Amino acid sequence: MSGPATGTRPAAGTDRATGADRATWPVPAAGSASATAAAAPVRIALIGTRGFGRVHLENLERLREVGRAELIGVVDLHEPPAAVQGIWHRDLASLLAAHADAPPEVVVIATPIDTHLPLALQALEAGAHVYLEKPPVPALADHAVLERAAEAAGRVVQIGFQARGGAGVDALRDLVATGELGEIDTVRVHGAWSRDRAYYRRSPWAGRRRLGGRRVADGVATNPLAHAVHAGLVVAGIDRLEDIAAVTTELRRAHDIEADDTAFVRIDPVRGAADADLGEDAPSHAAPSREDVVGARSRPSVVCALTTTAPVQAAPWIEVVGPRGTARLSYTEDVLRRTDPDGTATETRHERTDLVENLLDHVRDPEVPLLCPLPATAPFSAVLEAIQSAPDPAPIAPEHVTWLGEGEAARPVVDGIEEALTAALETGAPFSRSGATWAREDAIATWRPSAAAHPSATAPAPQAAADTTTTTGSRADGRDALDEETRS
Repeated sequence: MSGPATGTRPAAGTDRATGADRATWPVPAAGSASATAAAAPVRIALIGTRGFGRVHLENLERLREVGRAELIGVVDLHEPPAAVQGIWHRDLASLLAAHADAPPEVVVIATPIDTHLPLALQALEAGAHVYLEKPPVPALADHAVLERAAEAAGRVVQIGFQARGGAGVDALRDLVATGELGEIDTVRVHGAWSRDRAYYRRSPWAGRRRLGGRRVADGVATNPLAHAVHAGLVVAGIDRLEDIAAVTTELRRAHDIEADDTAFVRIDPVRGAADADLGEDAPSHAAPSREDVVGARSRPSVVCALTTTAPVQAAPWIEVVGPRGTARLSYTEDVLRRTDPDGTATETRHERTDLVENLLDHVRDPEVPLLCPLPATAPFSAVLEAIQSAPDPAPIAPEHVTWLGEGEAARPVVDGIEEALTAALETGAPFSRSGATWAREDAIATWRPSAAAHPSATAPAPQAAADTTTTTGSRADGRDALDEETRS
């Protein structure tokens, strides 16, 4: 699997944020410059019009106003907003039939995770490029299936990890790769959010690992804070599945859910010959080359400490600490703060590129690189596989959890959670080995690529999804707008 295609962007720019919760995700101003702005509008179909689909509707309207996009149809099992009822279809097949003479060039998919693969395959088969919300697929084998389908169709798939639109991720990655801060041992990923009962009751799949025998993967590391995990991998230079030696997890939950709301995740890269062994059953292409092994010796690990049980929600960040300074990126704000050993601090606000607009640029001019192509997200799919392969998260004992608020607005706060996140990041060790009183060492699990069915040309076809365009509602306060939700 190839590494990420990264566009060249200015070092700094002016951001604009609108809406109560959109302050966490700057968006480009309407009418922003584009190398292909003079080209004909790209014909687009949107699957999913609620939840995060509403955000796509607004963004596509912005792109229509500047002549970049033409929304020719939407798909949803439920009635969409009034503004698009005239182009509404209940399934993608009927939309494609209605536009047989001029089919969509791009299909945007904002639906539940377990529907991503069948819908993306259908869109690719119809000859469309795909914009697919994160996480791309619920299983590592599915990732390989989708890559092969895109290659066979001669089309591309862009993944909606919004943090990749921020040039700050590239700036921090460059600091690590060039050694400007000295040798970096660890990339630290911190996410302290707060979610109430209503958040995990907003839909049948919310907070689930499985639903109806199918993977859902709605844990803290694989959905709400997936942006942070993926960005951490990019910063560390872990660009391919073959770069990963092991993933260690400790998954816990305070909410009455099935998935994790508090997670320690450590991704260790291949560092030498011993780590390079992917197992006897691994295909020959999976074995790292000598250059890979040598180059990986300086590649840092990624350590993530994440929760939705914090007392106060804070912007997530990615940090590297080296002998020649520290750099911390608040990726939702696109702000990179660097501190030198003498205490001198500098702050740079970086430009953000809309990932849908980047895909449209690529469609009109293939020389424009995608910022988050499907192959570049393979390491994240491996992390998701590790999390889904671990035992179901054990509940945190009630005596360690304080509930604030009442009814659906009630939210749990785990004792000492902020200190536990900090200790895990500083030590690089799971919660139970870094002093958290509520942690359990039997919750630690380690996954290696050789421990799973490695994606290969013989990977089984994905199970067909029933009601693949089912969409769900979202909170009236819009809290799921741009900080976490990826599907309607």
